Order: sequence, then C-alpha cells, then structure tokens
Amino acid sequence: MQVLKSRTRWVALASVMLWGSLAGCAQHQVAQSGFLDNYAQLTPSPLVQGALAYTKPGMSLSQYDKFIVEPISIHFAPNAEGVTIAPAQLARLAQYLEDEAVKALSERYQVVLSPGPGVLRLRVAITDIKKGNPLLNLYPGTKLSGVGLGSASMEGEAIDSMTGERILAAVETRRGEALSLEGVGVFDNAKQAMRYWIKRFVKRLDEAHGYSQ
Repeated sequence: MQVLKSRTRWVALASVMLWGSLAGCAQHQVAQSGFLDNYAQLTPSPLVQGALAYTKPGMSLSQYDKFIVEPISIHFAPNAEGVTIAPAQLARLAQYLEDEAVKALSERYQVVLSPGPGVLRLRVAITDIKKGNPLLNLYPGTKLSGVGLGSASMEGEAIDSMTGERILAAVETRRGEALSLEGVGVFDNAKQAMRYWIKRFVKRLDEAHGYSQ
C-alpha cells in the first residue's frame, strides 16, 4: 500500500511538471498588441521559440554609439493577463525597464535626448505581465516545472534617429528562470525577463563594436 501511494505521488508530480512544461511552450506564442506600426517585416526568430524579429539587411550596429531611450509604454495585447494589475504598479515596472536599459547602455555608450549621427532611438512597450506565484516558486519541484513562474511580453524597435528607418525590431514573451533563486516576489520573474532583453541587446551591441565580454 505504501508503494502504491508513493507511485501515485510520483505520477501526480510528473503530471504537474509535464503540464507546466507544456504551458511554458504555449506561453511563448506572442500576441501582437498594435504598438508597432508594421509587423510585416518580422519573421520567426531562429533563436527564441515563439518570438518574432527583424534586422535590417546589411546593417551593422557598430555605426551606433548613442541612444535615445524613449519612455517605456504599457500597451497590452488583446486578452493580456496584465490588465488586472494596478496602473501604479505597471508604471513602476515600466520605469524599472527604462532605468535598467539606461544603466546598462551607459556603461559603454551615451544615452542622449536629441537625434543625430550615430544615434539609435529605442521604442519599447510592455505588452503583458503574468504574475509569478511565490508559494510555488519556493519549492524546487514546482518551480522547475514552470507552474509558478511569471513572465513579461514586449514589443520594441530600434530606429535610426536621422532617417527614421527601422534597424531592429522584436516581439517576444519570456518567462522567469526556473533555476534562479529569485521568484519570491510576484513580479520578480517579469523583471528577470526585462533584464535578459537588455543584456542580450547590449551583448549584441558590444560584439558589433568589438568589445570582449
């Protein structure tokens, strides 16, 4: 009888982990919010499941070393879960993303206010926020399954400040990291996603400029 109960518990746990894994895959399918004027250029990213991306052919980020970071918008996609979050909290999350972007870019580049040669204008919107579940994230088993992880969705583009031409664009949803020690706050996973996007962009920028990591 004890063996049967033990097997039952393992089957239940396996079911939860499988369900979480499948839910995580579905979660990466990103809805278009309407923040971007043009989605036709975007194609499925070969690197990020469910994400859409665009890079201007023949473009090199090495020609840009100054950045205008526009205020981060909240522009929810249809049926976004984040519509239930208080506007003041959403404003704090938008400011968090903006502050982190400015801080990361300022380490090697200039953040400016006016267009000019070598200036790239960054437009970004948070298009959904899914709260994490701190209780589930406290336990390794359920956290690894992804059941309690929160997420953030974004749309963004980088535009040449002089010509108005789109250089880069992306639409993406990212969950929190199952192996991270974070997750005790309901928005920790969303913030993880935001920092990841910034780090990935700055890494690409550094590589274009020949900086070693």
